Amino acid sequence: MSEKELIRQLYNKNKINYGLSNVVCIIASLLNIASAFILKELMDVASNGSMKELYRIFIFCILFMIFLAGTLFLKRIYVNNYIYKAVNQYKNYSFQMLLKNSINAFDKEVTGKYISIFTNDINSIETNYVKGNILIVMQISNLIAGIASMAYLNWILTLCVLGISMLPILVSILFGKQLEEREKETSDRNEGFVGLVKDLITGFSVIKSFKAEKEVFHLFRDKNDIVENVKNNKRKTADMIVLFSSVSSFMVEVVTFVVGAYLAIRGIITAGTVIAFIQLLNFVLGPVGELGPLFTAKNASKALINKMAETIREEEKKEKCVEKKQFNSSIQLSDVSFEYEEGSTILDHISLDFEKGKSYVIVGASGSGKSTLINMILGYHSGYQGKIMIDDIDLQTIKESNLYDFYSIIQQNVFIFDNTIERNITMFQEFDPQQIKEAIERSGLANLVAEKGLDYPCGENGAFLSGGEKQRISIARSLIRNTPILIMDEATSALDLATSQMVENEIASLQGITRIVISHKLNEAILKKYDEIIALNNGRIVEEGSFDQLMSENGYFASLYKITKG
Repeated sequence: MSEKELIRQLYNKNKINYGLSNVVCIIASLLNIASAFILKELMDVASNGSMKELYRIFIFCILFMIFLAGTLFLKRIYVNNYIYKAVNQYKNYSFQMLLKNSINAFDKEVTGKYISIFTNDINSIETNYVKGNILIVMQISNLIAGIASMAYLNWILTLCVLGISMLPILVSILFGKQLEEREKETSDRNEGFVGLVKDLITGFSVIKSFKAEKEVFHLFRDKNDIVENVKNNKRKTADMIVLFSSVSSFMVEVVTFVVGAYLAIRGIITAGTVIAFIQLLNFVLGPVGELGPLFTAKNASKALINKMAETIREEEKKEKCVEKKQFNSSIQLSDVSFEYEEGSTILDHISLDFEKGKSYVIVGASGSGKSTLINMILGYHSGYQGKIMIDDIDLQTIKESNLYDFYSIIQQNVFIFDNTIERNITMFQEFDPQQIKEAIERSGLANLVAEKGLDYPCGENGAFLSGGEKQRISIARSLIRNTPILIMDEATSALDLATSQMVENEIASLQGITRIVISHKLNEAILKKYDEIIALNNGRIVEEGSFDQLMSENGYFASLYKITKG
C-alpha cells in the first residue's frame, strides 16, 4: 500500500467532477475579476458620463449577475459531488485494504489508532487536501487574473503591489514547515487520547466497582492536557501566520492607496482605475495570504495520507502461496516452540497430530499455553520454531483466505455487532433458512429466538443480551459455516452448567468434523466422547490419551480432574 495508491482513490471515476469543479471555479474567478472593471466603468460614468451610459451599464450588471449566479450554482453542484465521491471512495478503499491484513498484523496496532485515522485524520484530509485542491486552483486563478488585470490598467502600480506582496509569501515559507509538524503531532496525540477514552468508557463498570474515579480522572486530565496543548501550539502557529499575513496585507493596501492617489492626482490614471485597483487588490492579496497556508495544510494532510498508507500497509506477501481448497487428512505440529518475548517461552517443543474427523480436548491450568496453541494452528502467529503442516503442506505457505475456509472458531471473548440476532449469526452473509434454524437449535438459541425473534437488535457489542446469549450466538455463527475443522477456545465459560454441557455434548457428538476444544469444565460423560485428551502444563504436553487411560495413570490430568470436582 503506497501513498500514491491512496491518493488515486480520490480521483478514481471522479476526474470529470474534479475537472468541471476547477473549470467552474476558474470561470467564477474571472467573473469576480470582471466585477472590478464594472465598478471602474460606473465610477468613470459617475464622474464624466451620461444617463444613457449609466442605463447601459445597469442592464449589463443585471445580465452579469444572472450569469454569475448560474456559475456559482454549477460550482456548488460539481464541487460537492467531487468532495463526496473523493472522500467516500478514499474511506471505502482504505477500510477494504485494512480488512486484507492478517489478524496478527491488525493486532500490532492499538484500536485507538484506527479510530483516529478513520475520524480525525479523514476530516483533516477532506478539508485540507480534497477541498484544498479546489481552493488552491481558485486562488491561483484569482492571482493570475488579478495581476493580469492590474497590469492592463497600470503597470507601475502593478509592480508596486507585486513587490510589497512578497512579504506574506515569505511569512508562509517561514512558518509552513512548522505548521506541518504541528498537524502530524496533533494526529499522533489524538490517537492515544481516543484509545484512552475508548478504554475508560469500556471499563466504566470496573472503574466504579474499584472506586478508581479519582485516579482515572487524573489519567484522563493528563492525557487531555497533552492533546489540547499540542492543538493549542498548532493554533498558535496558524495564528502567527495569519497575524503576519494580515499586517503584510495591510501594508500592501496602504502602498496601493498612496501610489494610486499620487498617479490620479498627476492625471496618469482615473479615479475609476484607482477603485478598480482597490477591488482587484482583494484578488491578489487574498491568494497571496491564503495560498501559503493552503499549500502548507495540504502537505500536512498529505502526511496523514502517508500515515494511513503505513497503518493499513499489507504484510509482505509470501513468495510462494499455496492454493489449498480441501482439508484431507491431518494437522501436524512437529517440535513447535514459541515465545512472545525473548526468554519467555509459551510453547515448548510441541508435537501433535490432529487427524481429520476426530475430536480433541486440550486441558491445563491458566497460562499453560492452551490458547496460544490454538492461535498457532489458526495461523495467527509466525516466528515460531518447528513445523506446522496441514496435509503435509507448511501452514505458512497456505493462503490466509484458504485457512479461514477450513476453520470455524468459537471464542471465549465474543464480539457482537450492533445488529440483529440473525445478522450476527450469519455475519452479514447469505445462508439457507434451514441452516440458520439448525445452527440456532444446536447452539441452544432456540428459546431466545422464539421469545425475541431473529430481527431482535443486539445493541452495541451485545448490550441487550446476557453473557450466555452472546456466547450462544458465537457458537451458532461457527456451526452455520459447516467447516471441516471446528475450534472452541473455552467458549462455554459464560454459559450455565446445563447449557454448557448441552453445547459441549453436541460438539463432541458431531460426525465428520475435526474438533479441537479447550475446556475448563471437566465433565466425565463429555470427556469420554473425545478421541484424545491433551494435557498441557507450562507450555509442554505432559499427557495424551483417552479419559479412562489418563485416569488410570493417575498423573497430571487425574489430579486436575479431581481438583475441579472438589
